[in-house]
Amino acid sequence: MNILHDLVAFYDRNIVRLQGWKPVPGSDIGFLYLVPSVYKGKPVTISDGTVIKKGDKFFEIHIINTNLHMLNTHYGNLFVMLKDELIKVGELLEQEGYEDYKAVLGITLLYRLAKRVGFTIFEIEPAWKRSMISFGENVLRSSLRKGKEERKDKKKRYAKECWISRDQIMNLKHQGGEEGESSV
Repeated sequence: MNILHDLVAFYDRNIVRLQGWKPVPGSDIGFLYLVPSVYKGKPVTISDGTVIKKGDKFFEIHIINTNLHMLNTHYGNLFVMLKDELIKVGELLEQEGYEDYKAVLGITLLYRLAKRVGFTIFEIEPAWKRSMISFGENVLRSSLRKGKEERKDKKKRYAKECWISRDQIMNLKHQGGEEGESSV
């Protein structure tokens, strides 16, 4: 019995319930939660020129950690699942009531994967906040790792902010909407 895994799963289930997080609407993958949010920080400029300012609506995405054991989490499939989930977010953004949502934010150790899909990557500032978030992400990653696989490199991993604009999501949806289902 993995006590750390059980504690993380308990925490995860309760934070999701208390915060009212919901899976991406229309998705049958079960990979991401989509959380409506209002931005409160300093302006952020995404690579396509979209500026996120205080008061702007955006979605946060969070991995559904309790489903990871049921999914094919090899790196290539993570890319496909993320892309498929963003296409579903694009479908949601086309619906009435979502026209004011400007972007999607994810904070993750998997920022290289996010960059491949089209996210703009930013360092988390200040450094103490980056360290705290990265510590939590690394604990979560370790506790939910399948089997006893060892990490090949012992390099410390840091989480980063990953932003993708509404327009980038819509472009992704229009170029990849018919492409394919992920293997879950």
